[in-house]
This record gives sequence, structure tokens and C-alpha cells, in this order.
Amino acid sequence: MSQGGDSEGRLVGKPSFDKATPVAAALIYAPTHAGELIFGRPLLERLMHVCACAGVKRFFVEAAGGERAALRAALGSFRDSPDVSFVGSLTEVLEHLPADALCISLQGNLVVGTLQVRGVITNQAARTGEVVALEGTGGAPGTLAVGPLHRLVTRGDTEVVRIASMGSLPFALDGRPGDRREAERRLANELRHESAEKDAPLARWLDRRLSWRISYRLAYTTVTPNMVTIVSTVVGLLSAWLFASPGYWPHVLAALLFLVSTTLDGVDGELARLTLAESRSGARLDTLTDNLVHVALFAGIMTGCYRASTGPAYLYLLILLFGGLVLCAVAGQRARRASADREWIATMEKLTGRDFAYLLLILALLDRVHYFAWGTAFGTYVFAFVLWWVTTRRWGQGLTGSSALAETTIEAVSSSNNCGLLAELSYLWRAVRGMRPPRVSASDGSTKRAPEQA
Repeated sequence: MSQGGDSEGRLVGKPSFDKATPVAAALIYAPTHAGELIFGRPLLERLMHVCACAGVKRFFVEAAGGERAALRAALGSFRDSPDVSFVGSLTEVLEHLPADALCISLQGNLVVGTLQVRGVITNQAARTGEVVALEGTGGAPGTLAVGPLHRLVTRGDTEVVRIASMGSLPFALDGRPGDRREAERRLANELRHESAEKDAPLARWLDRRLSWRISYRLAYTTVTPNMVTIVSTVVGLLSAWLFASPGYWPHVLAALLFLVSTTLDGVDGELARLTLAESRSGARLDTLTDNLVHVALFAGIMTGCYRASTGPAYLYLLILLFGGLVLCAVAGQRARRASADREWIATMEKLTGRDFAYLLLILALLDRVHYFAWGTAFGTYVFAFVLWWVTTRRWGQGLTGSSALAETTIEAVSSSNNCGLLAELSYLWRAVRGMRPPRVSASDGSTKRAPEQA
């Protein structure tokens, strides 16, 4: 595909990615800096990972025979994947895929994020049959393009729609001193934009402006995302313990600590994305610890209010609150299972965010934490019933997407997606049952699995 072009467009700010045609394959012109480590992972592996997050399943890398050994080392986690093929020329891909198959082409030493890849794919969906390209920034040439296979591999095709990026990516490395560091800084800075569709307003405007800077620095250390999750949980539990103490200053300190915990809660996922350490187990740990902190926090607030009061009202309120939390968990899981639509899932993430941490801090400063106790005790029921009603209204009584289909699609969207508390607890329960040791029969010495409980 020629680098020339005469048409311009704008990168879609909030793409409807789910409605775009799936991309059949990624066509990669072997980067000259394929083995350059970006946050400890090779550039070529990072390119493939970003494409995989956008739904790409197959990869074709154009490279001469003598270059392939070095490139294989730069494949990282994709080294043994049967979906990665080396070709002498990308025109050979026409022997494997239909000429009109939608593909993505990557030229140059591009450092790019999932947001940019999805944006170009979505932009091309509105221009069927066209090639849509996004130029890299920096001192070296680089292009991310999406279009029909036969047009991407045809030399001299000048009918290309060029779109302008609204962010600092993609960035093309050219070997200059400090180039890699600049690329890493841009990647970290783009994190808050990648999570914008799922973040609640205050998390996006305040938390993320701090968390990406923390993630950026931690990415150069041996700290892992799970370590950050554990620290965030400990800080959150300490906050709950302080809320259980009566008094003004313990509550103010508790509210500040919970705000710290909330900020750190965003760091683990950002660090995982920067270092390509995203995993289902990490997402599961994050979901379970988040809910552990929430339950402990609410219990701590109720306990503190009870100890500062003269009657048993807050003990009854605590029981009422736990009932509301259970309803919220059921309604939330039902909403997630209703559909795997990306925008719907993003809405769920926003509704269940931690922006209430700022309200809690304000109430603590005003010495009105008991307002929060009464509000959450009854507000959880309101939230659960409204969410149930909205889900039914949008998706119908039958919930058109089956739970199995929805969960499969969610897993395909991202291995680090929040599937909800009940889904994670259900998984752990099945895992525990699967680990149940066999029972030895006294009569013949044979083994059989312990009977299932009704």
C-alpha cells in the first residue's frame, strides 16, 4: 500500500466497535526494531497483543528468510502460536484469505494502543471497501491501516482515507536516544483514555490523572499487578477498621485511606496493560478483593455509627444493608449476562464504580458519616430495582443473550474484564468442587468421587 493519500477524516472519539466487521488478520511488515523492549516486552509482541485485544486472531509477518530467527525471539508469548505465519511477501496472504477480507496493516516501528486500533477499525466500518489509515507520530514513518486485503497488499493504491489521531499514539520509533522512553511515557499517558468508557466521572477526571503516573513508575520495577491489588486491599481494610471507631478524626483518616485505596485499585489494571501481564486470575483477584473491601467498609461504617449512638438502630441497618448488597450483586450479574455489548458492559462498570469515595470524604469532613450509612442501606435497594427494571426494559424478560454466550463474548473482549462478583464466586465454587478428593470404597478398594450435595 502506498504511503500517499488525499482524503482526510477524523478518528472516531467514541467508537461503536462491536458493530464493526471482524478483522480477519493482521498484516505486519517486520519492524526494524522488533526486539526493542517497551516496558520489558518486545515491540513485535506488543503489536500482536494490541491487535489480539481488538479481536484479531491471525497474524502474517513479512520477513526474509534470514530475518525470521531474530523475529521469532521478538514474538514473546506468540512464539509458539499456530496463528502466526511468516511470509516472503504479504501478497502471499491472498492464497490463505479472500481478497475482500478485512485486515489490518502495520508498517514501521509503531507503538500503539488498543484504543487507536479499535478507532481505525470502527472508522473503516463507515467506509466499506475503503482503506482507512492512521499515521504514526515521531521522527520515523509508520502507518496503521484497515481495509480489504487486496488493497492493503497492492502497491500504488493511493485512494486512502487518512484520519487524524486525537491522542499521542501511534508513535514510531526511529532509534534516537530517548525514543523508547518517550514511547513508554505516551503509552502510560494513554491509559486513562483507554479506560474512559468504563470509568465513572470522578475516577476519569481525578483518579486516572494520578494513577497513570504511579503505574508508569511501577512499570520499571519488579512490582506486579497482583502486589498492587493486595496493597490496595490492605489499605481499604484499614480504612474499614478506622470507620468502625467512633470519632471525627478516625473517620476523616478512614475516608482519605479509602480514597487512596480507590486510586490504587486503578493502578493494578494499568500496570498489567503496560507490562502485558493481564490475566483472568488477576481480574478475578481484583473483583473479589474489591467486593471484600466494600463489605468491610460498609460494615465498618455501620459499626462506627452504632458505637457512637445510643440504640440498636445501626445493627438493624447493617442487616438491611447486607440484604441490599445481595440484591445489587444479583441485579448486576443479571445485567451482565443480558448482553456482551461493549457499551452496555461499560455502563455497568460506570454504575458500580467507586466515585462514592469522594462523597464519603466530604461527609467525613462534615462529621456526617451517618448520612452515608442511612443512604446506602436504602439506596442499595433502589439501585438494584432500577438496574433490574432497566435491564428488563432494554433486553426483555427473556434476556436475549444467553449467559454462556455473553460470558464467552466477554472473555473474547478482554481477558481482564470484570465479570461480576457472583460469576467469580461461581467459578471458585466449581473449582473447589473439582478439587474434591476421591472417596475410597471400603469393600473393594476402588475410588469414587464424593457424592454431590443437593
